[in-house]
Amino acid sequence: MKTDSSFILYNKYFNLKNRIIVIEFKNHLLLTGKFIGFFRGNKTYISRWHFVNPDVCLGIDNFGFLVGEIIYHKNIFKIKFLEDNSIMNFN
Repeated sequence: MKTDSSFILYNKYFNLKNRIIVIEFKNHLLLTGKFIGFFRGNKTYISRWHFVNPDVCLGIDNFGFLVGEIIYHKNIFKIKFLEDNSIMNFN
């Protein structure tokens, strides 16, 4: 599988100590939080991300259901990393 933007994001994100990010979607919606998981893709390295609020420790509730949102990588427009204030753009 070729290196794509999801693999570059994966490497950058999981090498940070402060993993809180701001995601801007293609529809200009902004979300602040962190990734706690991902789904491998067939055509891309990662197809979807499991995204939660910054104060969530585990990604499941008391009944064993996922909390947060599942975000498709293709819907991400840009990400701002709060640790170093860098921005990663996706086209």
